[in-house]
Amino acid sequence: MKILGVDLGPMRPRRPRSPRRYFSEITHGQELYPLIILFGLRTVEQLDQNAFGVLAPDIQRAFHLSTKGLGAIIALTAFASLLIEIPLAYYSDRLRRVRLAVVGAAVWAIFGFVTGLASVLWFLVVARSGANIGRAVVTPTHNSLIADYYPVEARTDTYGFHSMSVPAGAFLGSAFGGLFAYLWGWKAPFLIFVIPTLVFVVLGLRMREPQRGRWERIAMGASADTVSTDEIPPSFAESVRILWAIGTLRRIWYSLPFLATAFIGLTVLTSLYYDRVFHLNVAQRGLVNAGTQPGALIGIMIGIPLASRLMIQDPGIGLRLLAVVGVFVAGAFALFALTPYLWLAITMNVFVAAIIALLTPGIFAALSLAIPPKVRSLGFAMASLFIIPGFAGIYLVTWIADTWNIRTGLLIMAPIFLIGSWIIASASFYVKSDINRVWTSTAAQAEVMFQRRAGLAKLLLVRNIDVHYDNVQVLFGVNFEVDEGEIVALLGTNGAGKSTLLKTICGLVEATNGAVVFDGRDATYAPPDEIAARGVVLMPGGQGTFPSLTVAENLQLAGWTQRRDKAGIAASTERVLDIFPVLRDRWDEPAGNLSGGQQQMLSLGMSFIMKPRLLMIDELSLGLAPAVVEQLLGIVADIRAQGTTIILVEQSVNLALELAETAYFMEKGEIRFHGPTRELLERPDILRSVFLEGAASIDTGSGMVTETSAPDTVEAPTSATSTSNGSLRADVVPTLGEVRLEVRGVTKRFGGVVALDDVGFEILGGEVVGFLGPNGAGKTTLFDAIGGFLELEGGTVVLGSGDDRRDVTNLAPHKRAWLGLGRSFQDGRLFPSMTVAETLMIALERKVEVRDPFAAAMWLPAVKASESKLARRVDELLELTGIGDFRDKLMRELSTGSKRIVDLACVLAHEPTVLLLDEPSSGIAQREAEALGPLLLRIRAETGASLLVIEHDVPLLLAIADRLVALDLGAVVADGAPTDVVNDPRVVASYLGSSGIAVARSGTTITR
Repeated sequence: MKILGVDLGPMRPRRPRSPRRYFSEITHGQELYPLIILFGLRTVEQLDQNAFGVLAPDIQRAFHLSTKGLGAIIALTAFASLLIEIPLAYYSDRLRRVRLAVVGAAVWAIFGFVTGLASVLWFLVVARSGANIGRAVVTPTHNSLIADYYPVEARTDTYGFHSMSVPAGAFLGSAFGGLFAYLWGWKAPFLIFVIPTLVFVVLGLRMREPQRGRWERIAMGASADTVSTDEIPPSFAESVRILWAIGTLRRIWYSLPFLATAFIGLTVLTSLYYDRVFHLNVAQRGLVNAGTQPGALIGIMIGIPLASRLMIQDPGIGLRLLAVVGVFVAGAFALFALTPYLWLAITMNVFVAAIIALLTPGIFAALSLAIPPKVRSLGFAMASLFIIPGFAGIYLVTWIADTWNIRTGLLIMAPIFLIGSWIIASASFYVKSDINRVWTSTAAQAEVMFQRRAGLAKLLLVRNIDVHYDNVQVLFGVNFEVDEGEIVALLGTNGAGKSTLLKTICGLVEATNGAVVFDGRDATYAPPDEIAARGVVLMPGGQGTFPSLTVAENLQLAGWTQRRDKAGIAASTERVLDIFPVLRDRWDEPAGNLSGGQQQMLSLGMSFIMKPRLLMIDELSLGLAPAVVEQLLGIVADIRAQGTTIILVEQSVNLALELAETAYFMEKGEIRFHGPTRELLERPDILRSVFLEGAASIDTGSGMVTETSAPDTVEAPTSATSTSNGSLRADVVPTLGEVRLEVRGVTKRFGGVVALDDVGFEILGGEVVGFLGPNGAGKTTLFDAIGGFLELEGGTVVLGSGDDRRDVTNLAPHKRAWLGLGRSFQDGRLFPSMTVAETLMIALERKVEVRDPFAAAMWLPAVKASESKLARRVDELLELTGIGDFRDKLMRELSTGSKRIVDLACVLAHEPTVLLLDEPSSGIAQREAEALGPLLLRIRAETGASLLVIEHDVPLLLAIADRLVALDLGAVVADGAPTDVVNDPRVVASYLGSSGIAVARSGTTITR
């Protein structure tokens, strides 16, 4: 038969069988002895428990308890077992389960015997607590052992047979418990039942411990040596994350407070009901309770073949049936509580037991498939935590029985059970996907082990990964793999899911399906700190530091995974400071005071100190000057030479081509390309602009940069503009207006650091001026000074032209914005919970013509006209920037690059005359960066604004700038035509360096 496409062998036809053949078919040819012993242990466990239920009225009278008091004792003693069940289950996934099962049986036998010696209430509480603690091993060990003793196709048979032990034990415990108590008093059953328990304890010592997950691996085609290898057990935190990801379990857990109230309440009140309403003595109550158990046995016997057939169609159908069954069971509860006839009460009791038992084999078989083998014990046991809230319900039910009558207490359990059954029925929708997740993880690990035996060192294997953010799916069946010691480039359009994939690998984002295997070990749901300790390090682009901590503290914190190697940490830290001397200079400063590029250096330094086995770098060149990028290329190569495997997310295909030999290209959450990096250059269908679709490509060169050395000169347009069709032309000189922005002698210090030193320049109307310089040169600080975000130590800023010139040095940022100064930031400071259209509407707030709240509330024509006008302007901005497809997307759903374009559109909404753009191409894919140039020139042409652009993408600057201004150490070192500035020796030495690859990040050709 097949379950979810996995062939589990032929399904044997059901026909009359001899006992020998019956047991052979149940176990599918496997050893029968473990199933018999587990059956026996579960049966004798029920003897003590059911005897206590039958004898509840006698115990109540012996200790002078109210119904509420008896319920409190039952809840209190059960509470102890539930608390210890979780740690027992956790260690069951690590230790020998057979030994735990046998020891637990011995414990409940001893404390069951002690129950028969109790003469005072506190002694009874201790005895029942000890017995329940011993019984706590049953759920985590028995269910896990059965799944590993017997193959997948035998699960419904073996779980069904094991489930028969419950009614069998209940029958024997009730019948003989009542009989022994009738003959010798209520203590006698507890003293006698210890004997069969100890017999099975001795027999259980002969059981052998099975391999965890053996049959799942065999079902996925694993070889014999792979089958014999146990998985490394996960930590408790990882185990909980694995289990919480199982939707089936979550829904079952949600239902348990209601089901626990109903079933435990029924156990507590039934014997009291027969005693008070029908006046049965202890022997009669025992016989009545025993008489209900054949119904449960019949239900299980019918349920086994039924579950086997339903599992083929849908493993969750047994849970779904609970929605229908719950109605009948609730009705039986009500009829049981209200009937005046003993025979009808017994019939309803039998009916409830039979119907619930009918579904038991299928539910347990489905759970054994949906819970991964390495956490199966904990998975079955975690339910105990959710039973605890049900104790409040038991207290409520017993209080009602005391306050009104026993019938009312029983009746109230009918709706409680109905709610629980409907919740658990909803779990059926998750069973298929949960089972698929187990198969995928098992297959991925088997694949890694097979490859390693073949000599292929797969360090990382990602299989069929799906990821959702709330209800939005962002990754679709992603398959990704990395060999040991390899550098792999992960490229793609903005919003393709690259960063999400990296976060999934390192545990920051949980996958909703699929598997991540690192170094042969499943890491799909491991916590981020544990994944980091295994050697996986993520260097996030632009946000890899703790801004409130100093540089020293950040580097010190990075050594936590290597904290036992003090000398190694010190040597690595010194190496980082040698590579990035600016970090030594700013050792005691908060990381938040560093420039964006310097924070990127610190982030890479922290990653280096952690000595990762797998280093994932999200946008290596983000915010970095070419000279620094050139330096980082060598560092990354050195890290690889030391044996570190690297995954590089990089917007520049040029840089990826320089570093990596293998590349993956993603688009819209899927892998579109996998192969040698250079083959990407032959795929224009992949390397096209997506978010700036419609913007013309930059027509200044023939293709990608292929040289890594730099010739002596730079050929760049002295000026550029756009033609009617949007392409760039270097032979058209724009007509520039009079001075629109004047900066004179601007000076700014941070403590003892001079950030700006007597900076001055003029910007003409319609002029595009590019600003470049090494990280920390003062470029962003200069824009903050012009925008009014910093208080200056000296200098003036004059905005406007002609008669509108105005000194704005002391004006607040919002007042400068009203005067026509627009500013974008390196990190788009937008509203994450708003859509793109709503964000642009907020940016257009100054254009609102009617501000009367009463008029807005009444939706008067003037308000409607004003809103329509703003909506049209939003459409114009969306069209201008090419982001119309994202109109109704939430900002938090957008990638870094597309957020940048929305940020630009918001600035344009102010209709600025002077526009400050701080690294507009940062975080934007290479082809989109190439399309950004025509967009900026189109903005200049349509708005007439002057553009001041900070940019590390030199080809982009050369393509759009009329003039370049170079900064270093807070001072202007060069100001003039682009060709002259980029060939200035000081600019080459401090900023450009000698790597053509680092300079030419976009596809525009640069010859130097």
